[in-house]
Amino acid sequence: MAHDTTERLIIGIDAGGSKTKACLALAKPLTLAERSTSDPSSDWTQSIRVIGTGESGPGNPRSVGFDAVYVNLLEAIATAFQGAGLEQSKVHAICVSMAGVGQADQRIPVAQWVEQANLAERIRVSEDVTPIRWAALWETRHLNHSSLHSGGRRLWNNSVTLISGTGSIVSATKDTPQEFASQAHPLLEVPLISMRVGGWGYLLGDEGSGFAIGLAALKEICRAHDSGDEFSPLHLAVLKELGCQGAIDLIPRIYTQPIPRAKIASLYQTVVQFASSDLIAGKLIEYASLDLAELIVSGASRIGLQSGQFGLAFSGGTLSGKSPLVPTILRHLERMQMSPLLSHQVSDPVIGAVVMASVLDDASGTRVE
Repeated sequence: MAHDTTERLIIGIDAGGSKTKACLALAKPLTLAERSTSDPSSDWTQSIRVIGTGESGPGNPRSVGFDAVYVNLLEAIATAFQGAGLEQSKVHAICVSMAGVGQADQRIPVAQWVEQANLAERIRVSEDVTPIRWAALWETRHLNHSSLHSGGRRLWNNSVTLISGTGSIVSATKDTPQEFASQAHPLLEVPLISMRVGGWGYLLGDEGSGFAIGLAALKEICRAHDSGDEFSPLHLAVLKELGCQGAIDLIPRIYTQPIPRAKIASLYQTVVQFASSDLIAGKLIEYASLDLAELIVSGASRIGLQSGQFGLAFSGGTLSGKSPLVPTILRHLERMQMSPLLSHQVSDPVIGAVVMASVLDDASGTRVE
């Protein structure tokens, strides 16, 4: 495949609970002049070109183990090269964003493996929430009008990211006081204050997540059984989805090892199907939306963001497509007087990892965040 000789091969990886996605791209390095200006007329929107993608199995080491994750990483990368019509080679930079590695010391073994596998000259490893902000920046890159700036600073420097899939987590970022932060090129990293809220896992938190909604639906079946109530179409659909004839069958189905977290989380889709026709399903969506809105407000408030002055990026399985959670969350935020200036439903989180790889400069080596 022919390309500009100034372009560099980079890889972004989104390793999540259900799948691993690799994105191979060509990135054109920013010139010194481009790095020193935030002029919307600069051609930064064309600086990254995706040329191949690949998918494989789960990428959360807490669910399937590190060995299985590494096999899936290699498979996804190989498929991306095949899709681009290129022979696999060592690339200029790679960013691996991974679920299940919330602490920096948990990401060190991943970085060491990537280095030993000789995948890239420059290596970056982050948790899965970090690239969402960059993905939102990239997907809204053509929106250059002045309303997308807060106090002269880039919108996505002052932002809240919400991921809700099997679990849930919020990350909030805010510009530092440095003057240069408001003048930097969009693809130049500047110091940001950050705050994480949620992400405690299915036993301690994950409010509003697919697992929380699925578990709430199961509890409603148990409550109806104990009260002697007639099962609603929602109850029957959930039981059918789990292969259960009645409520008592839930005990051996749920209390297995390992706990079927992904299956419980997938019940969110069943709840959504009945949200407009079943009172209980509608309430489950309402309660989950309120829980997620409260996470957003906590993150924004703690970091000092104000209503109407930050961007909000959504990602995750329960927030994709025409999710009923998204408009309900926004309604709750308006009531709580913490509405975003712009809300964006990220279509492809892996592009955020690609952008994070592209901003690694020539002095970068291995970077664990």
